[in-house]
Amino acid sequence: MDFNLPPLGGVERAAQAQRPKGVKAAASAEPAAAVTVDTLPASPPDSVLEEMSAAAKVADTLHEQGRELHFQTVGDGRVVVQVRDLDGNVIRTIPAGKALDVASGAPLD
Repeated sequence: MDFNLPPLGGVERAAQAQRPKGVKAAASAEPAAAVTVDTLPASPPDSVLEEMSAAAKVADTLHEQGRELHFQTVGDGRVVVQVRDLDGNVIRTIPAGKALDVASGAPLD
């Protein structure tokens, strides 16, 4: 799969674009220096990594109990959260707020 995205960390402009024949350069046109655009940090902030780790632990705990949370958007932009067994059978549907509580470590009850 190819998304044709530049490498993370920025894009470097290495050379001037080619002009079509017959088009003259402006009188004061000097080659532009390479441009680097850094829009993404090298890694997520530590707080985000900690939250991801905590959510992964909760997912592991649910998996040990034979359960998983399934998130699905519906036509009007709402998110439906289902508690499923590991075969994909729906055990129950819970509010999105409850799913966030569970992901934060609250019991599923």
